[in-house]
Amino acid sequence: MRELKKGSLGMLLLHLLRERPSYGYELCERLRARSGGDLSFEDGAIYPLLHEFERQGVVEGYWESGDADDPSASGSGSRKGPRRRFYRLTTRGESLLAASISEWQTFAAAVRRVLAEPNAELAFG
Repeated sequence: MRELKKGSLGMLLLHLLRERPSYGYELCERLRARSGGDLSFEDGAIYPLLHEFERQGVVEGYWESGDADDPSASGSGSRKGPRRRFYRLTTRGESLLAASISEWQTFAAAVRRVLAEPNAELAFG
C-alpha cells in the first residue's frame, strides 16, 4: 500500500486544495480524517511535494499571520496561532488535477477489470 499512497499523494493534495487553501499539517490531518485513518502521511512527504508544486506553478504559497492580537490585522481574516504557509490551487493546478483524476480513473478501471476476470491465470496454462 505504501507505493499506492506515494503515487496518489499529489492528486489527493490537489483535490483538498481545490476545496480550500490549507497548510501542510492541516492537509495531513484532512487526509487522515477523510480516509478514516487509512491514509496517513508525514510532514516529510507533504512539504517537498508542496514546494515542488509551487515551483511548477501548480499551487501558490502565501504566509498567513497568526497574530490575532495585532490591531492592524483586524478584519483581514487573521487567526490565532503561529504564522503559517498556506497553499492554494492555481489554474495550472486545476488542469493537473483534472488530468490526474482522469489517469487514476483509467488505471482503477483497468485494475478492476483484471481482478474481476475469473480464472484469468488459467487461460495461459
